[in-house]
Amino acid sequence: MLKKRVSLVALTLLLVSGIATFGQWRWLIGAYPSVEQTELERLGYWLALVDLNQQSIDVRRSLVDRFQSELGNGWSPIATGEDGSDSELESYRSQIADNLELLTRDWFYYRCEQYNQVTDENQRLGFVGPQVDMVLLWADIYSQVHNHGKEASEQNAFELFDKLDGWVEQAEVASQPMYRRGIHHSVLYWLSTNQVDELSLETRRELAERIAEALGDGAGDSADALPLTEPHYEHLQANAFALVEVWLLNRALEFSELEAGQQEAYLDRQLVTVQGWKLESILVADPVLESNGSQMQMLKLMGNLVVWADRAPEQHREAYQLLTKSLQQYALKKVLNLQ
Repeated sequence: MLKKRVSLVALTLLLVSGIATFGQWRWLIGAYPSVEQTELERLGYWLALVDLNQQSIDVRRSLVDRFQSELGNGWSPIATGEDGSDSELESYRSQIADNLELLTRDWFYYRCEQYNQVTDENQRLGFVGPQVDMVLLWADIYSQVHNHGKEASEQNAFELFDKLDGWVEQAEVASQPMYRRGIHHSVLYWLSTNQVDELSLETRRELAERIAEALGDGAGDSADALPLTEPHYEHLQANAFALVEVWLLNRALEFSELEAGQQEAYLDRQLVTVQGWKLESILVADPVLESNGSQMQMLKLMGNLVVWADRAPEQHREAYQLLTKSLQQYALKKVLNLQ
């Protein structure tokens, strides 16, 4: 029996021991049980021993449901331990990685389709919440397999998220708005229930760019379909400004490299970008206030600039202060031009 500890799926230890029971051999010859009848200790066989690309979509969706249920109860297909380097085990790792990617894509399509069928707005939060929690579990498993057993980091999680846009583009054109809506509502829920400022600066900077891209892609237009509560909005506003702070840090580093003659045109473009986010439709809970929401949010943003500049990382503080001063002058000029 092999004595190396490995970080692959725990079930592979049985397969490399050289002694296969009848229950193990039936998987090797393709005599699989149904997903529902698969014992928990053998559930991972579906990842290591079966080419799921050859299975029907019904089988894969049954696996998605079963895995989500078991993961929610604390089960994991990944065993912890030292990194395994045996070539025999690497062949299983490849199959596991391929199957995980396929199931993750199926999970994404499947859940977006189910969400699209939830017509009662009051039930949408109850559906989105567990799916957002599951994204993080999928991301952790995905990262461990692709990074040879290492635990997922904040940055590793983006490896999974990078796949989403590609999966949307691969879908039928008529279905793409449905999938993008699922992404947008999930992001909105995450921002209304998690603490952005607990993430590292590097992660916040990247997350800010991704959120900005999603907002530019129309995330704000679909925000009213997710019935957030007042506490959700308060949480969302705090997170939104935490991300705007680091988004401006990214812009400050770009701005500091520009020639003087390029700076105003750059600020013009950023203003158009921010206006396109439609933050008033996301951050204002009362529709009566939404008409003035854009001005209110802009005033609040301008009021925070000095504070953000003063607490920027020391190596970037000068660039942030330059952008802050230029934005204030730019805003004053725009106001005077309107009078």
